[in-house]
Amino acid sequence: MHLGPMSVRWVALLLLVAGVARGAEPIDGLVGAAMQRERVPGVALLVMRSGQVVRASGYGLANVEHDVPVRRDTMFQSGSLGKQFTAAAVLMLAERGKLALADRIGRYLPPPPPGWESITVRRLLDHTSGIHDSEEDGEVFDLRREYSDDQIIEVAYSYPLDFVPGTRWKYNNMGYVLAGIIVTRLTGAPYGEFLGRELFRPLGMRTARVISDADIVPHRAAGYVRTPQGIRNQDFVSASLNATADGSLYLSLDDWAAWIAAMDRRALLSPASWNALWERSVLSDGHRTEHGLCFDHLVLSGHEVLEFDGSWQGFRSAIERDPATGVTVVVLENLAEAEPVPLARAVLTRLDSAAAR
Repeated sequence: MHLGPMSVRWVALLLLVAGVARGAEPIDGLVGAAMQRERVPGVALLVMRSGQVVRASGYGLANVEHDVPVRRDTMFQSGSLGKQFTAAAVLMLAERGKLALADRIGRYLPPPPPGWESITVRRLLDHTSGIHDSEEDGEVFDLRREYSDDQIIEVAYSYPLDFVPGTRWKYNNMGYVLAGIIVTRLTGAPYGEFLGRELFRPLGMRTARVISDADIVPHRAAGYVRTPQGIRNQDFVSASLNATADGSLYLSLDDWAAWIAAMDRRALLSPASWNALWERSVLSDGHRTEHGLCFDHLVLSGHEVLEFDGSWQGFRSAIERDPATGVTVVVLENLAEAEPVPLARAVLTRLDSAAAR
C-alpha cells in the first residue's frame, strides 16, 4: 500500500507516541498511551504545585500539515476553561463597585422577557439562570453569521426559560455570553480588551488573547476533527461568535502557569473572589450543588478535587486542582474527539500517589 507524505508523517507520529507510552517516565507514558488510543495530534501538559511549575511539556504536533511540534508556547484554544476569566472579570468589577452579583440583569441589558426578572448576574455565572443554552439541541446561532451584541441578546431572549431561575443547576454557555456583554457595556471596552488590560498583562500572561482567525497569532495550534477519512481541519466560526465570553480564548502553557500561580497566591483579586470561582452554587431552596462558577467538585482517590473541561473548534481542554496537595494539572489537546479529563485525572492521581509514598 502506498502512503502519501501526510500518511507517512502520521504513522511516524504514532510510532513515536507508542515509544513514549512504553517509556520509563510514568507521566510521559500516560500521555503517550492516551494519544495513541485516541489518535490525538498534539497534547500540551502543565503540572504545577503551590504556584511553581513542575512540568510544562509538549507532545506530538500542533500543526499536522506543517509538522510543527507542540511546545510550551503553543497557543491552544481554551474552550470553556476560559469561563474562569469571564467570572474573574465580573468579580473584579464587583470589587470596584461597578456591579453587584445580586443585581438583576435587566439593570445592564435590555428589559428581559417575562419570567426573567429574577435572573441575577450571579445566576448567569453559576449555571442556575434557566436560560436556554447556546449549544443545546445543536447551535442556536448560525456559526457562520456575524452578530452584534444586541442581536446575540435578541437570540437569547427568543427562547423560553428551561426552568424557573434558581431552582436547578444546568450547565449553560449563554449565561457567560451575556456576562461578557455586561463587561463590555460597563467598561466601554470589548470584553477581550478588558481581559488583556486588567487580567492578562498584570498577571504576566503575555500571549493570552481572544481568538481571531484574521490576526497573525504566533505559535497557533490547529484544531482538528476526526472523520471516517481521517482528521480534518476544524470548521469555520464567524469572528463575532469566536470572541464571546463563554471561552473563546487562546492560551499557552506559559499563560496557564501565570494564571494558576496567581490563583495560588490570590493575586489581583481578593481571596473571597478567588474562592467564588469554585464555591458551590446555592439554589433558591438552599440546596448546595456540586458545582462552582468554573469548577466542579468530585472525589478522586478518596478525597475531593476540583475539575473543569472545555471543547471548541477542534480543541479539548481540562483542569484538575487538588486543594490538599496544591497540585494543578492542565491538559490541552487539538482534536474535537479527544478525552482530556481522564488523562488529567490519571496524571493527578499518579502525582498524588507518588507524593503519598
